[in-house]
Amino acid sequence: MPGKAAQTVAALPGARQREALRVRGHKGGVIAPHRAMVGLRWSAWRLLTTVVLVAGALAGYLAALPWLGRGWQLLFLRARDFLGVSAPIGTQTLTLPGELSFTLPVVATFTPLPDIRVLWIAAIVCAAVLLLSFLLPERFIPLRYFLRLLVLVQTSAVLFFGFAPDPFPYRLEDHVFILLTAGLVVMALVPLLLGLTLHVFDLALWRKLVLTVLIMGHLALFIPLNALVHVWLIMRGTAVLMPVLFLVFGLLLDVFVFVTFYAWALSWRGSEGRGTPPPVHLG
Repeated sequence: MPGKAAQTVAALPGARQREALRVRGHKGGVIAPHRAMVGLRWSAWRLLTTVVLVAGALAGYLAALPWLGRGWQLLFLRARDFLGVSAPIGTQTLTLPGELSFTLPVVATFTPLPDIRVLWIAAIVCAAVLLLSFLLPERFIPLRYFLRLLVLVQTSAVLFFGFAPDPFPYRLEDHVFILLTAGLVVMALVPLLLGLTLHVFDLALWRKLVLTVLIMGHLALFIPLNALVHVWLIMRGTAVLMPVLFLVFGLLLDVFVFVTFYAWALSWRGSEGRGTPPPVHLG
């Protein structure tokens, strides 16, 4: 019972009382240390499985690249009609060392530039979002700063197109290609990052394997779908949206996918009981 535990702690001498209170919450319960903050004995088995998981995931990823490229190509063709984007879909072949080549879809279309009406609409929306960031309650402080970041990036795009619209150096085709290739780099880094971070913990081997497949499988679908959403928005909102989409809703979202899955995996209980409450002797 929290009340009884609090009374027991209060009866301890000064040093032991401080040590007991340090690991207890405001209701008297014991706060478990996070797995990332607990020491763990290294073993040859964990080292071996880490190397095997990283090497196997990288080899499987490289072998799947040709099928991944064809799958993205088919997805672009199907989604183009669903989204109502009247843009031809082409292909671009990439060659890697070892005579490995694969194709990526290319959106072969012009980049719509904003006119004065679109710039005024964008400016008004920026002003409204900025005002909203000041009206939000204190508990939404993180959202406040995120909205102000969006306003800063979008305002810079409005000013650019308002005062120096020509020549605009970036094409929609290049925008999509960079999103896809940057996403492929993130997917290639996933096994390495997991090997340096998550695989060192005492999680079951099957859990580590499943997490690797989940992250890379999620990215394999998310990356092309996110690029298609960019195409749809830019075709309707013009290139004035391109900076904020690229800087805030592009590669950064791919990284957030990895961080989210990684945080979820660290909540799993390890085989050596990591993350369980430490013993606190009150008597």
